[in-house]
Amino acid sequence: MTKMKWVEMENRVERACHAADEITSAMNAPIDPMAFVRSEGGDLLRCRGEDFGDAFDGQLRYDRTSGRFVMLYNNKYDRGRAEGHHPRTRFSIAHELAHYFLDKHRAYLMRGGEHHPSHGEFDTDTVVEREADAFAAAMLMPTRLAKPLVNEDELSLALVRRIKETFDVSLVSASLRAVQLSDYHAAVVGIRDGRIAWSFRSKVMRESGFYPPEKISSLAASASGQWHAFESGGNVDETGASFAKHWFRTYERADLDHLHVDEHYIPVISMGILVVLLAISEDQMLFDDDD
Repeated sequence: MTKMKWVEMENRVERACHAADEITSAMNAPIDPMAFVRSEGGDLLRCRGEDFGDAFDGQLRYDRTSGRFVMLYNNKYDRGRAEGHHPRTRFSIAHELAHYFLDKHRAYLMRGGEHHPSHGEFDTDTVVEREADAFAAAMLMPTRLAKPLVNEDELSLALVRRIKETFDVSLVSASLRAVQLSDYHAAVVGIRDGRIAWSFRSKVMRESGFYPPEKISSLAASASGQWHAFESGGNVDETGASFAKHWFRTYERADLDHLHVDEHYIPVISMGILVVLLAISEDQMLFDDDD
């Protein structure tokens, strides 16, 4: 993906987050996505949860005959829970609500556009699904509630775990939303099948000139070793270190390539993903600017 394409996608993702923030302005954590389903009433939106196995996690379609939207969500993750939905289920509901609330998504479905079943969190590169994922994360972790917590300090595993517990979300969602809201130089990468499946950067990271690598890029040596440990069922170290050039493209800012990057690893066995939080210390960035 070109630099301009990254900018375009990130602008659309940011607008989706703003849309989610607007409808959660009076709510407290943890956010109940089903509250939005109930607020629309059965005449506008019908919702049903069932165990759909591995078919899909969520799906929204428009029924032209009745003039209403129908949402299906997979509740297989709720097995064994005494009450409430599993974080994966909550995310699926919020993701489908994005297709309902975002104007372009809604209009597309009402015009007869094909509905695409979702599978997992942040598991696709299509712009529409990236927008829906971002909307879902922002709905469950609104900016006004999550941003002060995120920026208590530089991003770390301990902080991400606090966000997860506070908002009743998965570690994957907590990691991504923390990076989106961080005022520090931070990024998050998802590794699947030994390759980078997706990545997100904080606003200040983008402004400083760091862009995601190509998916076909080889992993940093530290990450490659961690992936092999993860894939074989072994122990994954929580931390590692490498250089910016192993994780980012810097285009005209090649001077950034030598900066040290702290790595924090989060194995997500249920999704087959190794999540990596990446952080560049602010001291390094200050020194680089002065230099």
